[in-house]
Amino acid sequence: MGTLQVVVDGQYGSVGKGAVCAHLARECLMASNSPGLSAVRVAGPNAGHSAVDAAGRKWPLRQIPVAAVIDPDARLYIAAGSEIDPQVLEAEITLLEAGGHEIRERLVIDPMATVIDEVHLRLEADADLTGRIGSTGKGIGAARADRIMRRAAVVRDTALNDLYNVAPVAPLLRIDLDYDRTVQVEGTQGYGLGLHHANYPQVTSSNCRAIDFMAMAGVSPWDEVVDDLQIWLVFRPYPIRVAGNSGPLLDETTWAELGLPDEHTTVTQKVRRVGRWDGKLAREAVYANGGPSDKLYLALTMADQLDEGIVGVTTQRALQMSEPVLEFLDRVDADCDQAVSLVGTSDRTAVRL
Repeated sequence: MGTLQVVVDGQYGSVGKGAVCAHLARECLMASNSPGLSAVRVAGPNAGHSAVDAAGRKWPLRQIPVAAVIDPDARLYIAAGSEIDPQVLEAEITLLEAGGHEIRERLVIDPMATVIDEVHLRLEADADLTGRIGSTGKGIGAARADRIMRRAAVVRDTALNDLYNVAPVAPLLRIDLDYDRTVQVEGTQGYGLGLHHANYPQVTSSNCRAIDFMAMAGVSPWDEVVDDLQIWLVFRPYPIRVAGNSGPLLDETTWAELGLPDEHTTVTQKVRRVGRWDGKLAREAVYANGGPSDKLYLALTMADQLDEGIVGVTTQRALQMSEPVLEFLDRVDADCDQAVSLVGTSDRTAVRL
């Protein structure tokens, strides 16, 4: 029986889920008793997850799981509950393989994944979703609407079926878990962007909890092959939202007021809006993902935004030298009724607590 890890966002996206997935993948790779890692990407290519490989190269990935650039033996999956843009997928695979990361032979795509086409992109552009609600406009919502109306094409009915390794993913994940492998489900977007969240209509086109991503992947936390369930809920000190009319953001401020450089979105390269810590939202996200619980783990990324002196720190002793970080960890603990288990100190380093 194996470990089921689900990495989710407790805010509005861009919290560094890719870095957390990469760190957990490295831990799995370095564990002497680990039978291996199986990494699953769910949802669509409207979210860019970044990870740094062993050569120090940063890869912003939209379709391929970030473990692809961390563990050369990781099995890679795109699940049935995903939307695939064929051009984005092929471009990403080509770029990764040119960089020395073999993808094609170890990637399996579910035949029931939804395919995004030009019509979906055009529909979102015509509806001005980007202007109205801050959408990335990458066709995911339109493709999901077509899927609900039973009009969308799926992988098995397109040329993708002949170009890639295509097979039902859920049974393969169950086999992997039965053989004690770690299955890592890489969620997208953020809890505050969930379709049924109070921030509607400035939300994404699906819910964004761990239970939703497990459903997209086709795995059940109650399956007998799951020995260890780990829900990794990721926060950053200063939540962000995308530029434009993207919805409410508590205590919105500016990067200049925080003394930090502007941040740009991975996919659209627009300057992100930024706010201060929202304890109420964080607490909601904890409860929405089954916490407080011994199966829920909190990760605080970008802690170096609180104290640049901890950049690259990898030990608890070094981290405990930072009063701003320790004070913030106490605040998260109080707001969430649960302590932080992992602190990100750069895009490639972290400290386990």
